[in-house]
Amino acid sequence: MTQFHDAFAVLYVLVVFLVADTCGVTIILLTSAGCIALACTSFLLKHYGEPLGGPYARLAVSIVAIGVAAQLSARNRRTRTLLSEQVRMLALTHDTVIIRDQDDTITYWNDGAVHLYGWREDEAVGKKSSDLLGRSPLPAHAAHDLKSSGQWNGEITRNRRSGETIVIDTRWIVRIDSDGRECGVIEFGADLTEQRKATAERERSEQRYSAIFQAVGSAIFEVDCSVMNILIKDWETHSSVLWDARVDKFQDYPYIRDANGAAALLLGASSPQDLTGNSLRSLFKDQAVFREVLRQLALGYSEYEIETTFNGSNNATRDVFLRVTRPLNDVENRHVLVMALDITERNEAQMKLRVAQSELAHADRVTTLGQLAISIAHEVNQPLSAIITFARSGQRWLKRPQADINEALSCFDQIVRNGTRAGEIIKRVRSLTRKEPASRALLSPAVLLEEVILLLRGELSSKNVELRVMVSPGLPAISGDKVQIQQVIMNLMMNAIQAMMTITERPRLLDIMVADGESGSNAIRMTFEDSGPGFSCLDPTELFEPFVTTKTQGMGMGLSICREIITSHGGTIEAKNRVPCGANVTVMLNAAGSSHGN
Repeated sequence: MTQFHDAFAVLYVLVVFLVADTCGVTIILLTSAGCIALACTSFLLKHYGEPLGGPYARLAVSIVAIGVAAQLSARNRRTRTLLSEQVRMLALTHDTVIIRDQDDTITYWNDGAVHLYGWREDEAVGKKSSDLLGRSPLPAHAAHDLKSSGQWNGEITRNRRSGETIVIDTRWIVRIDSDGRECGVIEFGADLTEQRKATAERERSEQRYSAIFQAVGSAIFEVDCSVMNILIKDWETHSSVLWDARVDKFQDYPYIRDANGAAALLLGASSPQDLTGNSLRSLFKDQAVFREVLRQLALGYSEYEIETTFNGSNNATRDVFLRVTRPLNDVENRHVLVMALDITERNEAQMKLRVAQSELAHADRVTTLGQLAISIAHEVNQPLSAIITFARSGQRWLKRPQADINEALSCFDQIVRNGTRAGEIIKRVRSLTRKEPASRALLSPAVLLEEVILLLRGELSSKNVELRVMVSPGLPAISGDKVQIQQVIMNLMMNAIQAMMTITERPRLLDIMVADGESGSNAIRMTFEDSGPGFSCLDPTELFEPFVTTKTQGMGMGLSICREIITSHGGTIEAKNRVPCGANVTVMLNAAGSSHGN
């Protein structure tokens, strides 16, 4: 091969450049390798065996030229591929990408700009940006930032094709040409309009919430319970093993984040701000209630209600009804709303009502015993007369020439027996007239009835009323106040006796039956039936209302008091007429240990 042919081998570089225009990096490298192989083959065919000299140098230059061309072509292909991907990404991004030259003429308009502004690319390219999108005043520092750092971030307003004005979060980057001179601006933008609307709506919602929060009449505390997530995790993992220890450690952390004016008024604070930052625990007088509130929240309950007492200022306390609620939108369980309704005055009124009811019940017992004064005196007189008789008899046995000690002792036994009988009657009267707070105890239904009958035996006899009592054996005890329940029994028996006073054509019968309640009810049923005229004038259900009576001289409080007593013991009382005559009153009381009782 001549020198011309050797130099011509360098033209293999043109082949590499031509392939690089259309093919990928792999093809470029394979083509360059093939060209090097052809150049070497041509050299060997012509100059094989020749000594080192000019041909070898020309071969080396050809190989280096082909290699450099391949490397530059591969790098150029990679760069073009990367630029192509970046251009594609700019075209597909949801954000707007607009490129402008120095004259504000649009030279590039991506799909994001098409979707946001409404103009197609062919409609936007070549137009002045300010004419198409409107002029938005820029901050004073925008030009300085572009000049000093080559970029600027901020918010501007743009016009859409529909005429709507939107807010854009934009970033401008200065374009630099190959000579290092500014040649335009690349503008990236994102629509903030919906975000601004959502922010404004959220602010309005927060303002409404704040207005309601402050205006509501009940005390409301917003409590930060972030620490509850730790407690809930312990409860789920270790149940109650670590619960007490964790509560002791974190019980001061649930703190009041916000409070309304009613909360400040409830606790005697000068302003709601005086309450914020304080531990929720400090409000509870009974710490056991506070721990129970935390336990309910840890168990996952979204609502919990309880009555308790709050600590106020100056050692004052307020009775409150609490409602603890988790906000529905608080998926992280960070906050709890504690609503407190002041029930101090209600509780005080209920206490006064209970005192008044106790006074009324006491007056009713005293009145009833006053009506029985003659009968009770007769009942007491009988054992006293017997005591005198047996005492005289004992004296005579002892005064004989030969005193009969056994007969005298027998008389003394009778004296003790009758004295005890008189003492029991007096004891029953004293217990019914004594003003003492109600107290619960386990009571035998049969013994309760027997003691009342002991007091009313004289009244039954003087009014010619035959009493028939049937008590089922093995009845369970009831839990209640002895004096109150005996007052009910006495009232019902006296009502029956007085109702039969006008009856002359048939026997005056009073039947009292004490038995188990309905099957499965775990209750005691007391039934009082008489042979009187019944409740002919009134609906029997109205008899338990205050000031309703069938007696000409009655006040209408006896049965009302009976209902109040039975209801407070968790029982019921009902009245109805018997067929063909008489009245029936049934009292149901829960047996001790029943889940129905108080």
